[in-house]
Amino acid sequence: MSANDPSNPSPETLQLEIRKMEPKDTEGLVQCVYRCYGSSYPNPILYDPQKMGTALNEGLLHSVIALDPKGGELIGHCALSFDEPGDPIPEAGKLLVDPGYRGHHISDRLSKVRHQEAIKLGIPGYWSACVTNHPFSQDEIIATGGYETGLLINGQPSSVHMEGLNNIAEVRHSLIPFFIPLVKNKPLEVFLPQHHHAFFESLNANLGLPRTIGDSSTKNAPSNKGSIAASSTRAGAVEYLHIRVDGYDVIDDVRDQIKQSESLQAPVIYIDIPIHHPDSVKLIEGLEDLGFFWGAWLPHFGADGDILRLQKLLDYRMDTQDIVCARPAGEACKAYVLAEQKRVGSSQDNP
Repeated sequence: MSANDPSNPSPETLQLEIRKMEPKDTEGLVQCVYRCYGSSYPNPILYDPQKMGTALNEGLLHSVIALDPKGGELIGHCALSFDEPGDPIPEAGKLLVDPGYRGHHISDRLSKVRHQEAIKLGIPGYWSACVTNHPFSQDEIIATGGYETGLLINGQPSSVHMEGLNNIAEVRHSLIPFFIPLVKNKPLEVFLPQHHHAFFESLNANLGLPRTIGDSSTKNAPSNKGSIAASSTRAGAVEYLHIRVDGYDVIDDVRDQIKQSESLQAPVIYIDIPIHHPDSVKLIEGLEDLGFFWGAWLPHFGADGDILRLQKLLDYRMDTQDIVCARPAGEACKAYVLAEQKRVGSSQDNP
């Protein structure tokens, strides 16, 4: 059966083999990526069979694939990916389906098997950053119990184009982050500025994680001198700068890094703040004074607890009409994050 054969069977009759990917399948996945995205897919590992094989063998990549049993062609893929060995939770993503096989609910079937694989790993949950120029990938995450935790504005290059969909844009695409809880671990305390408490509680009303917001009023000033580690992701040019924080007294370091990022023309800066310590409150407030605003709550993302990902736009071009949310919970996140962007921008204009 050809992928473009108009006599393709209905979703109820299409027979597929769905299983975990093995290193021998990597060449077939590369071919599938090209059929879906050409050379525009933003994650270069999916074009490199050797790197994929290494990641599979090291347990950093847990992929699920769909195969057409008649020809053995790989026609669908999704994965759980760990950035580093020992990371507490993986990212669910890399979902793609051959354009000739769409309409058969293959992505549903892939994501359900991936969810079962996540349960087998014994992790507290996993997260996903879904595109917002269409709702389809959001629907898959929602179907497996995911809930929205923010909005990453302009988080994906405009050059990313999926075959068969009207998703070409002149500006970068935004991403909506989800967390999919699996196991309720011990209760955790988080520390956030007062103005974020209500929004955080509204997010956790959906997730139902054992969280309480701690009282940071007894802390007068950050006492934990820290450092930052910055890394950039490239897709022809610097696409974003990602800053990880170790400690809380890092405002001057971040200010210096912003200047470097502007010279590199990085359109977006992300900074991940561990929010298990009272000092995070003053750090978040200080970063908001520099133009950072809410991006995503990432439960269990850090070794000691949750992470708040803040974002700062250096390229302010965006199309809010391009941000399509699959349900009202996503619309609420969109509204809050856009309002926060406006608020921190106004505070910079009027110190």
